[in-house]
Amino acid sequence: MPTVAVVGLGLMGSSFALALKKARPDIVVVGSDRNPLVVRKALDREVVSTANTDLSVVEMADVVVVGAPISAMRELFAKLGALSEGKPVTDMASTKADVLEWAAAEGIDLVGGHPMCGKETSGIDAADPSMFEHAPWVLTRDEPRITELVEAVGAHPIVMDAVTHDRLVAGVSHAAFLLSVGYVLALSRRQEWPEASRLAAGGFRDMSRLAAGDPDLYAGVVRTNRENLIEMLDAISAELSRLRRHLEADDPRLIELFEEARSVRERWARK
Repeated sequence: MPTVAVVGLGLMGSSFALALKKARPDIVVVGSDRNPLVVRKALDREVVSTANTDLSVVEMADVVVVGAPISAMRELFAKLGALSEGKPVTDMASTKADVLEWAAAEGIDLVGGHPMCGKETSGIDAADPSMFEHAPWVLTRDEPRITELVEAVGAHPIVMDAVTHDRLVAGVSHAAFLLSVGYVLALSRRQEWPEASRLAAGGFRDMSRLAAGDPDLYAGVVRTNRENLIEMLDAISAELSRLRRHLEADDPRLIELFEEARSVRERWARK
């Protein structure tokens, strides 16, 4: 039977391992994580059939899927290089250009991957095998054995170069996190926040959800997509300034911006 090694058994890696085991019981899924407690949980919960804190499982694998956070990838690739020689290797990180460069520096011909899904909770305790169903999954090239695994867990592969990927996700994903953070901080620093927090409901919940994400994970994301994010934040700031000018002037054209935004959102939802 083919064997897939999942390196990094946090939210994404564990969710993928569970989804793959469910969809393809003919595949042996093994795992690695540097945290011994995570390794123990992965074994106890049968997330993987074998797991270690080192990378020995890579030697028995036919395909390697890296689910480690961006902050750990450079060090990980340095150890993974020789062990993965001749095997298809992919990752699940939220940025691609820097990650591909780090892999290439260690002789790893990485197929960059990014499943466009996730949760605000993190770690193996939050693992969800249904998370990839109907989700777009970016691949920097079509490697049949990796594409097959992506489709097996219910995701839709989209082939895209790393530079284009990073530019696009800066807008549709990473900037949304920064806006959520800015919104939460602006509210929480107001003197009346303790009283206002008692009134917070659906609107606050929806806007603040991303701010509850793993700070270390997002620190790696924004550090490796900084220029694209700055450009995106400038564009968003310009739109906020326009809204402010219309609001300050009591300009009736403000509703036209509301209608335009709603139309964009509805067209996206229909797709």
